[in-house]
Amino acid sequence: MTRETAMSRSLSPEAIEALRRLNDVGVGQAAPALAPGVTGELLGLGLIVEAAGGEVEITCNGRQYLSGDCD
Repeated sequence: MTRETAMSRSLSPEAIEALRRLNDVGVGQAAPALAPGVTGELLGLGLIVEAAGGEVEITCNGRQYLSGDCD
């Protein structure tokens, strides 16, 4: 999925909140548990990726969705 497609797609309020929580996770901290539907929504748009141990991490596209910046 292209950045433009992900950025123009509306997310559910639950997905936006989950993305914000993931964005606040520091290095070495455990990611918050997400509902399966929210996980699927965010994975499908490339805003998160699956990580080790069954957790997920926010992608650069996810950060850009929230703030327009990847840092």
